[in-house]
This record gives sequence, structure tokens and C-alpha cells, in this order.
Amino acid sequence: MNFKRIEIIFFIAFIALDIFLIFSYIQQTTMVDSTTNITQGSDSSIIKSIRNDQITVKTIDDDKKEGYYFASPINNNLKEDAENLRYQEWDYENNKLTGEFPTVIRIKDINHPQKTLDAVVKNADQIVHGKQYRYSKGLSNKNLVTYTQVVEGVPVYAPEGQLRFTVKNGYVTGYTQKYLEKPDLLREKRQTISEKKALIWLYQYNKLPANSEIKDATMAYTRLLDVNNNTIYIPTWNFTIQSKTSGSEQVRRINAFTGAIMDE
Repeated sequence: MNFKRIEIIFFIAFIALDIFLIFSYIQQTTMVDSTTNITQGSDSSIIKSIRNDQITVKTIDDDKKEGYYFASPINNNLKEDAENLRYQEWDYENNKLTGEFPTVIRIKDINHPQKTLDAVVKNADQIVHGKQYRYSKGLSNKNLVTYTQVVEGVPVYAPEGQLRFTVKNGYVTGYTQKYLEKPDLLREKRQTISEKKALIWLYQYNKLPANSEIKDATMAYTRLLDVNNNTIYIPTWNFTIQSKTSGSEQVRRINAFTGAIMDE
């Protein structure tokens, strides 16, 4: 047997295989780049259409985030915990705590009410579990200052996890509070879609009216469903949209995992 000839044949075969693999890799990379460019081009085109429809968007974040599915009992111990409150009168009904301050609290800066209320919220004598709540500009207005409970760094955009102060003529008279008891993470942390992708899908669902402005865009936990005396929460992109003609506002939600539109 001519071993020299066999050696040459194997050498040629290996070279041919290497050339084939290199060619396949280059071709695959080109296809991936082309697909990416098409997607990016499509997204850019839609963003341009959004602006052409006189929809004002200040900034668009293209970074993906992370979140969980989690459950929380419908009932909680808020009533028992409220027994330690001082300097107020309070009542508890249907899992909601209502407090009234005997002395009203003056909001020093109406555009930044948290500068006054942060100290109140963090005071355990005045607010139960206050350190678990964070001021929400997007959910607040001149008559209502809202703090949201925070779960794993993400705010809760559901009444079940919110603290709301009533404001009249620049003074806080009282508040209502609901509390999520012991959130139970149901799955491992998952990656979500970006704000930009959520905005694009919202536009494609025809849920983004022309001649409007996106006043706020926040990823937050919202209520999904009730099961076995627990409420399931899921991260959603929440867009506050204001009409430029009437000034009216509406909130639209996108499932941050799947991109599906959710009930307002």
C-alpha cells in the first residue's frame, strides 16, 4: 500500500474540510448580521413612524431588564402591625389601612413632595413597613402622592402594594395603604424585553394614539390573577400616555416577558 499517497489524500481532505467549515462560518455570520440589520432597520423605521404621528417620546431605553413571577397572600397582617402606630387615627377594612393625621403635613415643594414625605414614610411610628416603599413620580399628581412597594428592586404598580397620601391645597391630611405580605418568587429570574421593544409593540397593537406624549415609562409588577388565596404578579412595561389636545391620560401595559398587551 502506498502510504505516501494515502497521506496526501488525507491532507487534501482535511484542507477541503477546513475550507468548507470556514466558508460555512462566514456564511452563517453574514446571515446573522443581515437579520440583525433588518430587525434594527425595522425598529428604526417604526420609531420614525411613531414620531411622524406626533407622538412625543423623550428617551427610549433599549436595555433589557430582569424580573420574576411572584405570589403574595391576599390576606396580610397589616391590621396587627398597625397597632404600633402613633400620632394618628386609623381604620382597617378589606385589607386596606386608612390613616388620618390630627395635624396636617405641609408639602414644602409641591413638585417634589417626597422631600417632605420620605421622612414620614420611613418613620415606623407613622407608617407600617414604610422602608419597603418608594416614591413614584409617574403615579403621583397634585392631589395624590403615591409610594410603591418594591420587590427585588422593582416597584409594584398595583393597588395591593401601594401607599397613597391625599393632598388638599398643599397639605397632607391622611393616607391609604395596602401591603404585599411575604412575596414568594415562583421562578428563577428571567430577562425581559426592553422599553424600546415594548413601545414598538404597543404602537403595532394600535394602542398608542397619534398626537400624544409618553409622560412616563416604567417596568413594574402588576397583578396577573388570583389562585389559591394568593395573587400572582408579573413584570410589565407601563406607559402613561397624555393626549396633547385634551390633556387626558391613560395607562397601557405590555407583558415584559412575552410582549403581549394587557388589560388597562
